[in-house]
Amino acid sequence: MKTSIFTLCLLMVSVAAHASPWPSVQHPPDALVEVIGEQIRLNGIPMHMARIRSGSAPVDMLDHYREALGKPVAHAQVAGTHVLSQRRGDHFITVSINATEDGQSEALLSIVDMPAARQAADRPLGFRLPAGSELLSDLESVDGQISARQLVLENAHTLRTNLEQLSRSLADRGLTPDGPPLAEDDTAIVQGFHGPIGEARLVLVRHDGSTRAVLTLRIRRS
Repeated sequence: MKTSIFTLCLLMVSVAAHASPWPSVQHPPDALVEVIGEQIRLNGIPMHMARIRSGSAPVDMLDHYREALGKPVAHAQVAGTHVLSQRRGDHFITVSINATEDGQSEALLSIVDMPAARQAADRPLGFRLPAGSELLSDLESVDGQISARQLVLENAHTLRTNLEQLSRSLADRGLTPDGPPLAEDDTAIVQGFHGPIGEARLVLVRHDGSTRAVLTLRIRRS
């Protein structure tokens, strides 16, 4: 499975919901902590995600989390982003820190349950894709009664073939087209879907002989 840089970052900022308790990490006193979804899975890996914003400089936030994590802790820098990582038993903690455009600092915090990640490797997708498709990303989240999922895939089929085949997969879930495409030309199609259980949007883009599809579903949980 091909993985983008953004996907790799998300993998590094995942918090797994597993049987063993999650390690805790102390945040800076002035920090604003935002939990991103109650439950999230990326490529089948269960996780929570948190964004932390602080008015302090990135180097100060780096010093804070280095001290909060304690030793041993690994530190790497990729462009303007500092990444701290630490293993605690079956868990892997990652803090990714960078400066924001308004001069503040932002961190993405994760705690990954490594046994759960290994178990997710061979999970069934549970969704029919067009033949020959390569799944680039599979992101799921739960917020209250709404379950959201985004699939990103690529194949050699035409825009119309992808639309027809993915429409059939959505029909299996009770979702039908809202009407004609919201947008359509030789290079892209955008189609909305709805049904008793929720809604979906499919974005198809054709470039250099291949089609990339981004399918986003929002389903009401019973």
